Amino acid sequence: MTSTRPPDGLPVLDAGAHRDAEAGSCLMEYVSVLAGERFTDRPRCTHPALAAVAWQVNDAVSSAARQQLATRAVTLIGLGRGADVEVRPIVLETIARAGLAVDPGNRFFPRLQRRLARRAESGPRRPGRGEDGRGGRMATLLHVGPVNHACAHLLVAARVADLDTEARDRMLVALLDDTIAAVRAAEHRPVAVRVPVAVV
Repeated sequence: MTSTRPPDGLPVLDAGAHRDAEAGSCLMEYVSVLAGERFTDRPRCTHPALAAVAWQVNDAVSSAARQQLATRAVTLIGLGRGADVEVRPIVLETIARAGLAVDPGNRFFPRLQRRLARRAESGPRRPGRGEDGRGGRMATLLHVGPVNHACAHLLVAARVADLDTEARDRMLVALLDDTIAAVRAAEHRPVAVRVPVAVV
């Protein structure tokens, strides 16, 4: 039998957003506390696209699986805030791969992958609004909207695939772990620098 008790020393995580810590906390609210920020589910220390995945996973998993998410909180502090990393496409690609693993016949996820491939082919872009933690609510929504949309398709795909609670929990926790790993890998990837060629 799976315990719904959190690991020792970690808070009890709940679904949804909360008014304050006494009312409970979700994964991202716990991240805000650990980072020394005001209590919020949108801490500046984590890229909004990553936070959106964390919200979706936090709210969709069972209570037992949710308690294990607290162990990822420290990893989310500062993640995705590197100036040279476009986080939203990485997050969306990870969601698309998870969706195709659950429902290979789904048409949304290949379309999303094609759109992301076209964007990547157009070359590097300068950092968008909100990439650096500034830009306000509108910048945050530019990152969160597409991620929430893709996660909604993923949850529908899980329902269509008739995943039981344990399988859905494993898939969603793996999504969060894979997203964290992909962004960390991108942050540690060497950045290509163009060297001007001297004309003789």
